[in-house]
Amino acid sequence: MASRKKTSYTQRIAQMATMGMPAPVQKVATSQLGSRIFLLLIPILIATGIISVSFSGGMPTVTFNRDRAEAVGRELETDALRAAERVRQANDPTYR
Repeated sequence: MASRKKTSYTQRIAQMATMGMPAPVQKVATSQLGSRIFLLLIPILIATGIISVSFSGGMPTVTFNRDRAEAVGRELETDALRAAERVRQANDPTYR
């Protein structure tokens, strides 16, 4: 008889958190790597305001703020361009 794979604590938490989601999302979120990424990404999205969770009547309601996601994306793009510019200047003494 084949032994069953053990599931980690992060996988168990991801299983509970994705109960109402479609099966493909659950499968990815509960994989070994997916569960770790899921548990790191969700708090970041909540902290940046992209996702908000509110409780009404004991049931959580999750909302996605598209405008905030676009704003965060623009900020990250701007920061990445500035960082690339600094790296170019640091590596090339004849640059501008």
